[in-house]
Amino acid sequence: MEINKNFQGLELKAKSNKLKDGTFIIEGTLQGSVEVECIKCLKTFKKEVNENVKFKVVKPPYKGFDEEYDIIEMEKFDPVELLKSEVELIKNDYNVCDECKQKEFNKEF
Repeated sequence: MEINKNFQGLELKAKSNKLKDGTFIIEGTLQGSVEVECIKCLKTFKKEVNENVKFKVVKPPYKGFDEEYDIIEMEKFDPVELLKSEVELIKNDYNVCDECKQKEFNKEF
């Protein structure tokens, strides 16, 4: 199944395959920009996102481990909820604007 969903400036383009055990394998790309807050100056800025993603969507509770896929626990697979979750992860990441990257904080004298 082809997935093409947008949420808050981020687009998920992927293919999904459902396995016999009900697990979904999702492989594709996340592209776009997300408005985030700089952790240093607290100004908002657009963070560009362009990455390949590989998810394994499983029913909770999941007690396994997978080195190849990011594990997502969902009772019922919903691509929009998956995309919302990714946007929140990006917003909660260690985001630093270009202006603060250029400044020298923590100088030693």
